Amino acid sequence: MVGELMARLAREGVSIDWFASSPAPLPDLTPPGLSCHGVSACNWIEDKTGLPLPIWFPLGIWQLARAIQNADLVFINDCLYASSWIAWTLAKISGKKIILLQHIDEIPYRSKILTTLMKIGYGLSARIILRGSNQIVFCSRKVERYFHAKFPFLKNIIHISNGVDVDLFQPDQRTSLASRPRILFAGRFIERKGLDLIRQLAINLPGCDWIFAGWGVIDPAGWGLKNVNVVGRCERHVMAQLYRDSDLLILPSVGEGFPLVVQEAISCGLPVLVSAETASGDPRAQNFLMVAELTVSGLEQAIRAFLQRRHQELEPALRRRRHDFAVAQWSWHNSVQAYKLSFKNILESGVP
Repeated sequence: MVGELMARLAREGVSIDWFASSPAPLPDLTPPGLSCHGVSACNWIEDKTGLPLPIWFPLGIWQLARAIQNADLVFINDCLYASSWIAWTLAKISGKKIILLQHIDEIPYRSKILTTLMKIGYGLSARIILRGSNQIVFCSRKVERYFHAKFPFLKNIIHISNGVDVDLFQPDQRTSLASRPRILFAGRFIERKGLDLIRQLAINLPGCDWIFAGWGVIDPAGWGLKNVNVVGRCERHVMAQLYRDSDLLILPSVGEGFPLVVQEAISCGLPVLVSAETASGDPRAQNFLMVAELTVSGLEQAIRAFLQRRHQELEPALRRRRHDFAVAQWSWHNSVQAYKLSFKNILESGVP
């Protein structure tokens, strides 16, 4: 999502130096004006726990400091990363304006230690990084509500939805309806995405094929289930076809904002099953979401009900309605223009 945003801003005339832990997720085509810097980092924490907290090596920090010196504005994605703290500190030292995009709120890990550390991290980040930024952007209403409730002292808050490439993610070119239902999971293979729930669902529903697109510390291929197919990390055009050829996207995760895979699936006309928590990330989309309790029985009941009406849910007219909703609500054009206006207002403001 960030790569797509950077590329589209560059096409609109914004000159960007984009720093991300290597290997950086580069956009399909890097337009003039966008320089991508993949920073070498130690990723031991994610390798062991699934929590993405890369620690940058000094060379990358030095290169970031030089880029910030030459910038008008520093755009930081999420407040918890060590790199975000470094970028914020360097921007403050250099007297630069700062805009921060916050994607998620607290994640309820099973580990009490991780949950406690995240609570402490958000408390510190809200009081220092978020409070000390010129603009805070939330792409999820759920995340926005969390920060409003926990940290009412935060100001200069706006909401900008993540954009979707509605030209790529559309319901055209679907193959014929397969005899066996195809249920898709897309995301990182980690605890909070609900992989343990999906494993039991795959056992309970052997008549469905379960496709896993992504990567992570959990390996569904090791479950020994014949109806599980792991396709790994996919290019965007491959993901678009997976959405089109699937019958249902399932995402029984916690600690989400409003996941991009949900937006892409809806844009492809695919029915989506999530929790009430995830659905609250964008209330406008609730008519296009199936909601269930995050239990095996709750999700299984919802899937069995869906299978009863599978043909109706996948009719071309309804698939097109989902896509039209995505075009109206999540257009990249509207998102990019909102960011450009925010940049302009921050740079023209006299507030340091």
